[in-house]
Amino acid sequence: MAFLRIHCEACGGTWEVYQRDDWKDDRARACPHCFAEIDRQTWHNHILPAFGMMADANAELFKDSTGYHKPLFSVDVIADHLYQNRRTGADQSEPTCPLMDVLQEYDAT
Repeated sequence: MAFLRIHCEACGGTWEVYQRDDWKDDRARACPHCFAEIDRQTWHNHILPAFGMMADANAELFKDSTGYHKPLFSVDVIADHLYQNRRTGADQSEPTCPLMDVLQEYDAT
């Protein structure tokens, strides 16, 4: 069964939301450790569709294997956590993650 593992920058905790869970319940998008929440619009418009597309892709890979006698594959998305060790520069204030640099430039415009 597929699940999301969510990493919280606020407290450093992680939690899982399983495919069988109630995704519309606000608790699914809230950190159980510190109660920080993923924005509702982001959750519904981006996180849930992305999860659904990955589940669909794995189902198609399974169908290819069983229906066309192809090798069985499955895919996972592994996040490149933006916040892990991002403030390791000499003065501890400079982000060291290139994606963070791009996001900060975007925010400045």
